[in-house]
Amino acid sequence: MGKAKGLQQRIVGKTKQAVGEIIGDQDLHDDGKAQAERGHDEQDKPSELNPLKKLKQLT
Repeated sequence: MGKAKGLQQRIVGKTKQAVGEIIGDQDLHDDGKAQAERGHDEQDKPSELNPLKKLKQLT
């Protein structure tokens, strides 16, 4: 579920970022950028269903 939630956060964040840039709202742009980065981090977390991914990160 982490990958799906991370992807959702990235999409929403990128959308906020684009809308903020279009309308000239720097706060919305920055908030969207931060949300997209959190989503990216969420997607990179090892899944509890796949313990081997955690092992790959350690090597």
